[in-house]
Amino acid sequence: MEEYNQEAVDAFAKTGRPIPGQSLTANPDEPRPFEGQPEFTNFKEALDYTAAELLLEENYMPVVLALGDGVPVTDLAMQIGYVGFREGKWNPDLMIMLMEPLMYLLMALAEKADIEYRINNEDDEDDEATESILEEKAKNIAETLRAKEVGKVPEGALPSDIVEKIESLDIPQESLLERNQEPMAEEQPQSLLGKGQ
Repeated sequence: MEEYNQEAVDAFAKTGRPIPGQSLTANPDEPRPFEGQPEFTNFKEALDYTAAELLLEENYMPVVLALGDGVPVTDLAMQIGYVGFREGKWNPDLMIMLMEPLMYLLMALAEKADIEYRINNEDDEDDEATESILEEKAKNIAETLRAKEVGKVPEGALPSDIVEKIESLDIPQESLLERNQEPMAEEQPQSLLGKGQ
């Protein structure tokens, strides 16, 4: 009978990586959302759903603020795609197919709000770290967009109904940070020592 080195087993267990066969120990009656059938299998339906979700004001404003703060379009598109996959909205193949239209959609939203955006993080291009397939796809799309010297979303990149929804948005042109700022009345600090006077 073969003996295992307990220190090696403990070190392997503490790496944080999944243990081979670990997914087979999960309860089959309670699968994770991405382990079942995806909600969307049609590309157009998935894109329409994502555009409708992004155009809701509670979702739109944080996305525009993030783009204005310098978060790259590719990073946001990857996050949106990955969250949709994790929630069981689509499978990994459809997620990768949605990357380019999601990037154009985010660029169109930033242009509508008159915000300068970054396509990707140029500082990370020199990093030789291994990339996931999704990161590699996003990088290829970003390089293609930069090669085309796209100043705005090209015509035909998004379906016309989504473009009409974006154009119909009512976006304040003043700074989102300057809104609702009223001058504060100067309050006189009440000193405990001054109460007796």
